[in-house]
Amino acid sequence: MTGGEDGEDVAASPKPCGTEKCKKIVKDADNGIRCDECELWFHAGCEQVSVGFYKELQKSRTQLWMCKKCRGSRKNYKQEIIKLRAENEEMKEENRKMDTKVKDLETKNGEMKKKLQELEEKLLSTKSDITSQVMNMVRDEMNERDETQKRANNIVVYNLPEPDGTVVEERIKEDKNKCAYLLKDVLKVEVGVTKVIRLGKRNDNNTRPRPTLIKLENESEKWHVLSKAKNLKYANEETRKIGISPDMTKRQREENKKLRDELKIWRDRGERWQIKRGQLVPSFRQQTDNSEGATGGQ
Repeated sequence: MTGGEDGEDVAASPKPCGTEKCKKIVKDADNGIRCDECELWFHAGCEQVSVGFYKELQKSRTQLWMCKKCRGSRKNYKQEIIKLRAENEEMKEENRKMDTKVKDLETKNGEMKKKLQELEEKLLSTKSDITSQVMNMVRDEMNERDETQKRANNIVVYNLPEPDGTVVEERIKEDKNKCAYLLKDVLKVEVGVTKVIRLGKRNDNNTRPRPTLIKLENESEKWHVLSKAKNLKYANEETRKIGISPDMTKRQREENKKLRDELKIWRDRGERWQIKRGQLVPSFRQQTDNSEGATGGQ
């Protein structure tokens, strides 16, 4: 807004010049001009407004004018707006990146959940398998213990000739007599026999005798008989091929076979070992020979 020669706007309300170095009253004839931003009056000369531009402002009722200070503030304001817009764009870009990362994390999280679920299912399956295996092992151990207990007092005689009787009772009686002869007369042991039975189905075409199971009264009698069993090969021609062993479970037979295979390896090396109560031990004869050799060396 400008003040003309009539000074209508200026005279009505005289104000000091808004320029810091001036501060003089803008009079009627001073070509005053008012800032449309801060609404302060200025001398046109103080604000370095040219005469031509001043005249244009006098003619126009719509053109706005701002003092240097307001123009500077507006410029700073625009710069701040530009800066804020740039920062806003940077934040938007960061947000987009964060959204991408979040989506990636959600995808990875979903994959991890899936893998975790698969792992849990696998663990449950493994746990079930282990439980089943443990139960089977416990059941097998219980069955093995029961079978071992049932066979604790038993011995098995091999290559004992089959009985000649045609009636079952006669054959049973003949087997009992043969077993009594082996134990009492050949091995010279006094034991209580509670049962004698042939193992397997009778087959007249089979030239090899079926094994004979003898059940004794207690386990100590069994080990007593087994300790004497080696004497059968030296007793007479009839007993040379007869062998006696403990009544073993399937697992014990498998373990006994491993022991015999290991025993053969030791004996092939010239070592004297023997199987005693399910274990490999040096034979008494070897210990005696070593003792004699040491004495002879002295």
